[in-house]
Amino acid sequence: MKGASLQQRRLGLLVLAAVVVLGLVAAALDAALGGGDDVPPKTKAAAIAPSNTLVFLDISTDGEREAVDRASELLGRFGGYEGQRDALLKRLSGGEQKVNVEKDVEPWMGDEAALAFTESGTATAGSLILIEVDDVKKARAFLARNPTKPLRAEYKDDSFERYGQIAVAFKDGWMFVGQEGTVQAALDRTNGRGRTLSQDATYKRLTNDLPDGRVATAYTSAAGLQRLLLPQGDIIGGLAGFLNQPGMEAIAMSVEAREGGARMLVKTAFGNGANKQGTFKPKLFSNVPEGAMAYYGVRGISGALGNLVGQASGSAATVLGRLRNELKGEVALVIERDTPAPILSVITRTDDEARSTKALRDLEDPLSALVTPRGGKKPGWRDEDLGDGVKARILRLETGATLGYAVFDDRLVVSTSAAGIRHIKDADGSIEDGDTFEDVLGDRPGTVSSLGFLDFSQLLELGEQTGLNDSRAYLAAREDLKKIRAVGISSSGDGEESTAEILLSIP
Repeated sequence: MKGASLQQRRLGLLVLAAVVVLGLVAAALDAALGGGDDVPPKTKAAAIAPSNTLVFLDISTDGEREAVDRASELLGRFGGYEGQRDALLKRLSGGEQKVNVEKDVEPWMGDEAALAFTESGTATAGSLILIEVDDVKKARAFLARNPTKPLRAEYKDDSFERYGQIAVAFKDGWMFVGQEGTVQAALDRTNGRGRTLSQDATYKRLTNDLPDGRVATAYTSAAGLQRLLLPQGDIIGGLAGFLNQPGMEAIAMSVEAREGGARMLVKTAFGNGANKQGTFKPKLFSNVPEGAMAYYGVRGISGALGNLVGQASGSAATVLGRLRNELKGEVALVIERDTPAPILSVITRTDDEARSTKALRDLEDPLSALVTPRGGKKPGWRDEDLGDGVKARILRLETGATLGYAVFDDRLVVSTSAAGIRHIKDADGSIEDGDTFEDVLGDRPGTVSSLGFLDFSQLLELGEQTGLNDSRAYLAAREDLKKIRAVGISSSGDGEESTAEILLSIP
């Protein structure tokens, strides 16, 4: 690391922290072959992590829990899991040495492992790994495999060891790994000096009644989401953007393995400035064509759908933003695969077709002017006959992109393609007729704040058509990703807290 900037060194420590905890967790899950009662996981790590923790991940490694056995079995079905586990453990061993899970890790590993990214007072977060240890002597022997020889140091009434830029300490049956400052602060908290995450009111509120069968618990404050997760991009950044709602204070998530897949529960705490998302009884999914790639239903343009609209660009976002008065009831967002681009459509009910038609007509000229390049010729709207006396109004741009709308059968449909409107109008079946929808949303609540479905296999196919095959990381994980069949989400809540259930179908 010689010559590297402080920022680069700290980033390297964060990466190393993640590698350490993931490697140990992989080893512990692989060694958990016992089985027993499905009791709640131990959560003692939160009593060591600081109250200003930005992002926290706590994983149960208790081989006596059925939840851990189920997670181990599910992970074992993914071909890349064993290779990733071995690569992580090899790095942990400090060289080319192979690690035997049963002999080198399981004898000293306890029932819990956690990773905390903490507030450091700088642009880069601190990191702290917390691992429960059953046998300190054997844990030290495992660390001794690393060719870097540690330097012993004293801190108040405790001691720790430095492995280069990393500090390690053992205290009260735990091993702490991190920067020197985060390890010293952890020692302080175990001695009663300083507030812990378990004492934070929001953390307690969100994690108090998470499912007993969970194998992992994650928590992030609003600052952690915005500073650490949003900038990641890709899947993590996209999920963070979806969850980053106005007034959000913190989010807690649990993960549990189930027969045929996995279940995640996401609880969000809101403060001042939050948009209260109304509830509804979902019905519009019966208007979504069978075979659609994705569906998302809410009441009005608010919450997560409001985030998507706000992040969108171009004519579709403009129309949706100006149509908030028309889209006050149940709203369904639909995505269908098509070439050269997917079709995005929005469906809602209308109790006054004439009023809705006029509202859309009044937007035609402003919208045409908005999408016209300076000095260019303003495109005009045209009628397209959809049959049965229904006509769609279509705006075609010079780029070939289109935007259209139609009002029929007490429905208002806005779409990026006349074909999308036609599919909704003429659909013989709906998305609920498919087995994948039933797998993840068959037990959906009757009243929700939002309801969503994603055909994950179609998403991967679309990604491959648009260049995903150029990614080596994707190609390495492709066969494992293809095991995920579908994702379903349902949420409910009020202005102070919401709960979302996410189900993954993994046949």
